[in-house]
Amino acid sequence: MASINSRETVDIIIAGNGIYPGDDDMPVVKIVKYTNAWNGETFGLIYAGEDLDRYHASEFVIRPETIWERKN
Repeated sequence: MASINSRETVDIIIAGNGIYPGDDDMPVVKIVKYTNAWNGETFGLIYAGEDLDRYHASEFVIRPETIWERKN
């Protein structure tokens, strides 16, 4: 599970249709934005082959919202 706080990195991944420059082995297929347990904005990156519903509401994943899905 990859969670990041950088909107800039998320924007680069979205612009590359799931590929971060230099990291083309496993594309991101879905990005979920949520509020973390400390009230910060966090982005959950889901890679090909992973459970697409892994970022579901919990005490650590508050108000999850899918903001992007990879287009084939």
